[in-house]
Amino acid sequence: MTTAAEGGSTMIFAEDRRLGKSSMLLAMTDRILRSGEDRMALSVDLRDGIADSGVLAATLLTQAAKQGAGAKVKAMSAKGTLKKLTSGSSAGVRAAGVLLAEQDDAAALSKLLDLLAPKDASLRQALLALDAHGRAADQRTVIVLDEAQDLVRWSDSDEVQQEIANAIKRPGSTVNFIFSGSEKGTLLALYEDPKVPLHGLGRRFLLPEISRDDWYTGLRERYERCGIAIESGQLEQLIFHSEGHPLRTMLICSHTLDWLFEGTVTSDTVERAIKDAERHPSWGLP
Repeated sequence: MTTAAEGGSTMIFAEDRRLGKSSMLLAMTDRILRSGEDRMALSVDLRDGIADSGVLAATLLTQAAKQGAGAKVKAMSAKGTLKKLTSGSSAGVRAAGVLLAEQDDAAALSKLLDLLAPKDASLRQALLALDAHGRAADQRTVIVLDEAQDLVRWSDSDEVQQEIANAIKRPGSTVNFIFSGSEKGTLLALYEDPKVPLHGLGRRFLLPEISRDDWYTGLRERYERCGIAIESGQLEQLIFHSEGHPLRTMLICSHTLDWLFEGTVTSDTVERAIKDAERHPSWGLP
């Protein structure tokens, strides 16, 4: 699935809660970021203070800036005129210039740098800037929108959907999306209704329920990667109390680190972690 996302596929994960969608998206984003400098992965949960398209645009550009999009454009600008750039970059800057309606390379790079600033950018400008940056720097951008069905509740929902559709359908686009949400009917309607802008633009991927063996293998690998020893008994103890609920499982795992001694998870470590996790406001979420 990560390979498909990196290759430009638009993906849809519309599943019930407790199947680990958010955890999977975090893992995919992490893998994309670690796969090389030719990728950006911007991840936004629409229920995390994203109230309209303006906030979404600023969030995307702020994340892009942190991942070095603006720095790359500045570095390219500093190299001088188009003829001084490498042949690969030259073609990219020309492609970005066409997208931005700028014929001069310096003007194109300057405009792109301005568009990449989060201040007062519209969603259209943000998506255009990310695409233009991708063309200039030869870098694909994967945008992950979790709880994406919330788009339908925005006052400018139709316009937002149209801008996202434009970014996906633009010839040679360097931007693609991963949509996820727990309101299956609402989310899938965005892609199955022929009357909406996003119709037919995404491929749905099904997530199987996480088995107990999957939990054992995945958690053991995660602890080992962090240099922490954990035995089967402690894994069983942890999974039993979380009931295989992804969020609760991750909460307990996180709190085991607070009670870790000498790099080994003991039964006492898990017991203390469970008590801390049960006090977390998210423990009772469905």
